[in-house]
Amino acid sequence: MSRSLRQIAPLLHSLLVGAALTSGVMMAAGTLVGCGDENDPATHVKKLSEAATRPQAVARLIQFFDDAMSRDKGDRKGPTVTPLLETIIGPLNETCLTGDLDERTNAKLVKFISDARDPRGGDCLIKALKDFKPERKETETSVRWSARAIGPMKLKAAAGPLLDVFVHLQVSKLKQEPDLYRDVSDAMVELAEPAWEGELIKKLDHQIADRKDVATLKDEIVWQSTSALILGNLKSVAAIKPLIKVVLSPIKADVAATAVNALIKIGKPAVGPATALLRSEDAELMKYSEEENARANIGADGKVPPAAQEAAKKAHVGTAAIILSTIGREDCSAALLDALGKIGDKGDDLSRAIIARELPKLPKTDATIKAFEAAYEKTPASLSIPPSSGARESMMDAASDFFDASMVPWMVKTAVDLKGEADTIDPIRASTFTTVLKVMKADQISEGEKLFSIKADGPDGKPSTLGKAYDKEYKITTDMLKACADKVDCYFGKLLEPAAQEEKTQFQGMKALYMIGVLSGPEVRQKLIDTLPKLNNAALRFITGKIIDHDSPKGDTALATTLQKIVDNGEATKDTIKIQGNSSFKTVIYRLNAKAQ
Repeated sequence: MSRSLRQIAPLLHSLLVGAALTSGVMMAAGTLVGCGDENDPATHVKKLSEAATRPQAVARLIQFFDDAMSRDKGDRKGPTVTPLLETIIGPLNETCLTGDLDERTNAKLVKFISDARDPRGGDCLIKALKDFKPERKETETSVRWSARAIGPMKLKAAAGPLLDVFVHLQVSKLKQEPDLYRDVSDAMVELAEPAWEGELIKKLDHQIADRKDVATLKDEIVWQSTSALILGNLKSVAAIKPLIKVVLSPIKADVAATAVNALIKIGKPAVGPATALLRSEDAELMKYSEEENARANIGADGKVPPAAQEAAKKAHVGTAAIILSTIGREDCSAALLDALGKIGDKGDDLSRAIIARELPKLPKTDATIKAFEAAYEKTPASLSIPPSSGARESMMDAASDFFDASMVPWMVKTAVDLKGEADTIDPIRASTFTTVLKVMKADQISEGEKLFSIKADGPDGKPSTLGKAYDKEYKITTDMLKACADKVDCYFGKLLEPAAQEEKTQFQGMKALYMIGVLSGPEVRQKLIDTLPKLNNAALRFITGKIIDHDSPKGDTALATTLQKIVDNGEATKDTIKIQGNSSFKTVIYRLNAKAQ
């Protein structure tokens, strides 16, 4: 190396090292710039575009949302949440639609969009529904979160995919999310698309081949209960006969109550078909009823006993009476009274008893009371109403819903005059006595005493009196009648005493309410509603609803709206006790609307 080179070599080395260091610093600086601010959501939105960083970006953006919701105390439109969603909801929705995500990350993403309740994420929720495969348990979680948002968001675009999930979802085969059917059903009910009518009716028409096939039975109960509920909400006239078929089939007993409520919601249009069935004028429904009732009674030998086959031919009459009475309109009364008249003295005892038992549900008139009393007297003491209740006991229990003390002397006389074995007449007298205790007035205490002191076998089989088993209720009744006589305000006072709310002494509240029902009319309904916040006892709330319904023979849509608000407010609290306490109001609401049509 020449001298000049040796002289400049250290200088060159120094320059090269310096350049390398400068380049390293610049590269490091460039790297820092590329990473951006880790606390800025926009940084992680950019990372959604790369497969390697996408799962972590999704998780970090969801964490931003959770933190924002905490700061805004769960308010999706809060000052922190709103701008955040502006930045992240679109990109995350797009990632859901096109991103190659593993099942776990995808489920987290669908849950986030479900929680956000933002329409801009609707396409992701719909995709989750479309991706559902009954045989793939991994898709169940995403569908659950999607369903939980679709109803509250009223996401109409999801109607088709949601119906498709519902049609193919089998509760018996759910693996990862066994309660998924609840979320799907809830979403279906909230969305309630009229376009679903045909498919829902098809579900109702499914025959349940064997109740012993538990898996299939579970599937059908979910499908048919949900379908009946939605068709009722839609007031589907086309569904009237399919709904009546559900009620006619003993094999579909688990769905019957929902189907009856659906018919009440439909209201007036359902009266004609049910009346035709009551009069045995609908050959199709009669044939269906006979076949289903016979099928329900097939013995171990594969045959239907002759008595069961004969009963199956008439089963439609009682079912039609139940449907009409539960709808509760005045024109339903005329149909039932006409049917009783045609049965006469020597007709079908069972049909007569069932029809008469249903009369107290209808608007009370002198004609309905007289028809009830006449039918009761024609009913053999030994007659039973399937599945296991005595006909006279069942009828007398129902008679309290007339809220009519003028019937007390007749009730007592029929009970006292009964002849027969103790195991037949004692239960009838007992049911009569409990009804008398509910509705008798202060000047009828002596009538109650007649039944109280009548001889009857005690719980131990030894001779006793009928009233011995009702000492507590009898004392509550007589003490209250002596204290309040015919003063309605006094009974309201007794109703609100602590003893009336306690289970052991709740008969005080029950008696107070029955006396309010006996002594008052429509003018008392608002006061009863005003009293509801003070009634925590579910039995008392149930009777309160009965009185409101009884005192509204022509219905009342405004009152129905008021009761619906009470139900909605109770459900909003998520308090199980409040929800259960209001559950009986739902049928009252449907009846108030049906009677007002």
